[in-house]
Amino acid sequence: MPLHRPLHIAALLCTAALLAACATPADREAATARHSVATAGLEGGRAALASKDPVVDLSPAQALAPGARGARVRWSGGINAIESRDGARQCFTLLHATFDARGVLQWPRDAQNFVACGPGHYDRDLVAQFTLVSLEGHVTGQQMLLDKPVPVMEIEALYRHSDCVRGSEKTPECYAGYLRPQSP
Repeated sequence: MPLHRPLHIAALLCTAALLAACATPADREAATARHSVATAGLEGGRAALASKDPVVDLSPAQALAPGARGARVRWSGGINAIESRDGARQCFTLLHATFDARGVLQWPRDAQNFVACGPGHYDRDLVAQFTLVSLEGHVTGQQMLLDKPVPVMEIEALYRHSDCVRGSEKTPECYAGYLRPQSP
């Protein structure tokens, strides 16, 4: 009996190792594909941007410094709230996130929020609460959110990310790419 138990345990460990090895390439491929789509979308859409200012590598917390006003930034995150404002403008409150080397969205431990506003309104089938987006624009100031100052960005470009499975990209909730606001 003692000889049988170690063989059984060894067989289970080998099975677990094989399953892990089989799953790893698919996970890496999916992460690489997401990163490629995100990078290609952001880089490919640069020609459509109105501003030629270089993007400055600032976090939302760093953008609260007085000298950050006017800096062109690229931030990503998840939409917490959407608000219509006077002048046919739409503002998003977002929780900041970053992409790791594999293209997977990471949520920093020190939660940072920011607000992004622009003219017009985005299609609610494509941009809603919890939608993951990347934005490019200029820091225009700050406002108070839950008794804390957060930076405000004027949107120049909005890229919608999708985490849908391959093959379902034709449904609106799975679209990934640059979006233009609807005319005010």
